[in-house]
Amino acid sequence: MTNDATVAVPLSTLQTGAEASLHRTELDDDTRSLLRSLGLTDASRLRVCKHGEPFIIQVRATRIGVTGAVAGRIFVIASGAPSSNGFHEPDRAGG
Repeated sequence: MTNDATVAVPLSTLQTGAEASLHRTELDDDTRSLLRSLGLTDASRLRVCKHGEPFIIQVRATRIGVTGAVAGRIFVIASGAPSSNGFHEPDRAGG
């Protein structure tokens, strides 16, 4: 049985203030190694500090800035959110 609360989503979909756990990445070895050296390791807890460019997350006491493209290739399991669902709704202006 699948629980929707445990579905991994791209980090880039979370709102500012949302909390999550690292599930997996789809990054090249160099980028993955760099993020690990900054503290983003398997099952790390993180918090979104800023949504956008750069996308800023806090892991333990460290804040890390990544591009939106990198944030889209980091998959997390959301655990807490500042709003009802914790996900960023894309702007719908302009159709």
